[in-house]
Amino acid sequence: MKIINKRWYTKKRIIAAVLLVFIILAYFYYKEKMAMMMPPPVTVTKVEKKTVPLYLNYVGNTATVKDVDIRARVEGFLLKRNFKEGDDVRKGRLMYVIDEKPFRAALDEAAGQLKKDRAALAYAAEQVRRYKDLAKKDYVSKEDFDSLVTQKEEARAAVAVDQAAVEQARINLGYCRMYAPFNGRVGRTYVHVGNLVGAGESTKLATLVQLDPFYVYFSPSDEDSNKIITQMSKGKIPIKINLTDGSEFQYGGTVEFINNKVDTATSTVTMRATIPNPEKTMLPGVYVNVQLHLKDMEGALVVPEEAIAEDQGGQYVMLVGSGNKTKKQSIKTGEQVDHMQVVTDGLEEGDVVITAGLQMVKSGMPVTPEFAKKKQVHKTDTVRGVVHKALFN
Repeated sequence: MKIINKRWYTKKRIIAAVLLVFIILAYFYYKEKMAMMMPPPVTVTKVEKKTVPLYLNYVGNTATVKDVDIRARVEGFLLKRNFKEGDDVRKGRLMYVIDEKPFRAALDEAAGQLKKDRAALAYAAEQVRRYKDLAKKDYVSKEDFDSLVTQKEEARAAVAVDQAAVEQARINLGYCRMYAPFNGRVGRTYVHVGNLVGAGESTKLATLVQLDPFYVYFSPSDEDSNKIITQMSKGKIPIKINLTDGSEFQYGGTVEFINNKVDTATSTVTMRATIPNPEKTMLPGVYVNVQLHLKDMEGALVVPEEAIAEDQGGQYVMLVGSGNKTKKQSIKTGEQVDHMQVVTDGLEEGDVVITAGLQMVKSGMPVTPEFAKKKQVHKTDTVRGVVHKALFN
């Protein structure tokens, strides 16, 4: 009897376990079927109208407005350097001095020769004056008088040559002192005091560059160039630059030069902007990101870029309409701004588009929409679309 009860007890446990398994399976099956019957949840947002700033980004490089090599134009020994390498100097500042003694001597010699020949000219002129009346009365032969006139003219010519020699000697003496032709920063010196310079060539001594303001050169495509030229006819186009570390230079500028032809090798047009640099922190030859503010697009329809999908028919979005049913809507797009896509055709303000969950829906099926939280837009976000990607991020 005990053996029978024990077998019956074991059988009941097995039956109970099997029933429990069936109940669990039935629960999950029912749950899955209910989930399949419920409309899938999606994130949505409304199409908005905004004023969209349109920027064009390029890689540019800085350059000086002026730079000049300070060179020795006469031969001599370098006596003095009147600056420290890297100094900011003012226009007219004395930079170098070459030994002046040989050139002062040459000037004195030329001046002395000029005095001598002027005296000779005065004597020849007096002789012509004295014998002029005598020649008229035939007291002096015409040949002798013509000789006196010739001597006078030769003396006059000698004076003119002497005056040129004096001027040249004065110029050469002036070349012994070299001055800064404009405000700028001087670089390293290439020749040290005591060396012979200008021997058969104009020896380069140093380079002076103007740092304030400076130029930025960049090269838009010919397509972008047409837009820039059109916009410049309406007013100045402001730009700002960012350095390779991502920091923004504190001063902005404007586009003020467009080259007169397209580079056929790159299909680009060289342009230039001028930017102030009063602290002289920006140097020439630096690669920078140039951000050009082309214009503001008023009343542009925008949607988040993640709301847009694409198939063989082109770009489209999924609208959520009455009854929370979806509808596939083909669109045409323009620029991208702050991760928002400008839509030029296919949508109206207030339309509700799906931004998350697109892969779970098809056109015409019901969904459970939930509006997305507003994202904070940063003014420094990069504008893309027709914008060229910069080299540095």
